[in-house]
Amino acid sequence: MRLDDLGEFPLIERLTAGLESRTDVALGVGDDAAALDLGHDLGADHLLLATCDAQVEGTHFLTSVATPEEIGHKALAVNLSDIAAMGGEPLWALVSLLAPPDLEVTTLDGVYSGMRALARRFNVALVGGNVSSTPGPLTLDVTALGRVSRQRLVTRAGARPGDRLLVTGRLGAAVAALLAFTAAPPDAAIPTEALAEARRAMVTPQPRVREGMALAATGQVTAMLDISDGLAGDLGHICQRSGVGAIIELAALPVDASTRALALALGRDPLRLALTSGDDYELLCAVRPEGVAAALEAVRAVGGSATIIGEITAPEEGLRVRAQNGALLAVDARGWDHLRPHDQPPDAKTDMGEQSAGSGARS
Repeated sequence: MRLDDLGEFPLIERLTAGLESRTDVALGVGDDAAALDLGHDLGADHLLLATCDAQVEGTHFLTSVATPEEIGHKALAVNLSDIAAMGGEPLWALVSLLAPPDLEVTTLDGVYSGMRALARRFNVALVGGNVSSTPGPLTLDVTALGRVSRQRLVTRAGARPGDRLLVTGRLGAAVAALLAFTAAPPDAAIPTEALAEARRAMVTPQPRVREGMALAATGQVTAMLDISDGLAGDLGHICQRSGVGAIIELAALPVDASTRALALALGRDPLRLALTSGDDYELLCAVRPEGVAAALEAVRAVGGSATIIGEITAPEEGLRVRAQNGALLAVDARGWDHLRPHDQPPDAKTDMGEQSAGSGARS
């Protein structure tokens, strides 16, 4: 059996089944980051968070679209986003660089400049790494370490029926830009300003560290993750880990004007882009009903934005969306699968009356 027959998430389950653990592993495989209990070495009230994520040229970034500085920014940002999804504070990062020998040194100067700039914003120390030669493609594999209060750790498991679904920021811009750069019809009239704004979302995603810490501090968030594989697919992870179902209100999805403009020019449906496309790196969380006002205010207080987009339901109800005509439609909760690059994104099992939009390669 080949990897593309098995798929990414079954492969993870296969490789991690039966792994030996230790008493200081508070949370292992299956979430955005591992939580490690170092006791008084880190502070009696804190857990160490550890995560890693690779960015591969042609799969996660396009050198024809992103500058070296933007490539470096994104390589670190996606890891800080994982720390944020646990309610944590990022502290340190290590970088494993796999570079073709004929790569211009100035390209890597730019990559590291972008990483350093983002690290300074969040007071993260780049403390080491490794350099290895490869025939290609250029790959940046970053490990991020952080900490979180034991009382404020938020995982994917904990959502309960009746909880509200909250998402930060806006959805769909990254894939809208990707489609504009790679799949636009020759006669498409791409709006310049909209493309520039969506492009920023694609090449320089903003890790919602302050929002994640603020949400966790409310004590009202029962489950949380970051949206890297698409809203529907990542919500499916919360449903699976928490043993619940969910309803997404399509009309409530936060889609900005630039994404809508690009979708119109490309003949795509903006709500479907927001529902099924990855690389948004916004936070998705379940919030106790009585804590919604506190959660929304916590995000606003740190300069962010948030929207209530649905509700957690009983597990037997599955993952569904409420279409704009009021119909409830089942959704296949599959996100982006790195080992099945030609998979279609998660889609409603019943026609939603909207045009399908495939995500293509991740930006």
